[in-house]
Amino acid sequence: MSEIQFLNVDLELESKHDISALVEDLKRNAVVLHYDKDDYRELARIESSAEVTSPNKAINHLCELIESCSKAALKQWLGCKKRTFDIGFTSGTSPKCYSQAIDVDTLLRISAIGAGIEITLYPIEK
Repeated sequence: MSEIQFLNVDLELESKHDISALVEDLKRNAVVLHYDKDDYRELARIESSAEVTSPNKAINHLCELIESCSKAALKQWLGCKKRTFDIGFTSGTSPKCYSQAIDVDTLLRISAIGAGIEITLYPIEK
């Protein structure tokens, strides 16, 4: 029997402009899962390198990293057309009901830096 679980929070970035300084600043204390460029856009997916046990902890850690970025990186942050905290969960058959709350302070912090929230559910692996 598989259990529903919180996995992690990925910070997803997309920009029509260079985000290399932003990615460099963030990778000092985070894991760059994906960073790709083409003629039209740059994409990055970044995960906290800290031990995280809840969406609140993961999001707040990533917010700290963003807030401590250089001016050049923050300028690139503001130029991103997508700045999203993607909260990942594995699905399962138990418990019957599973919930994870996002604290109001965390929501205010997300809003203050101009980011959004997304939720991803991963299916049970057979």
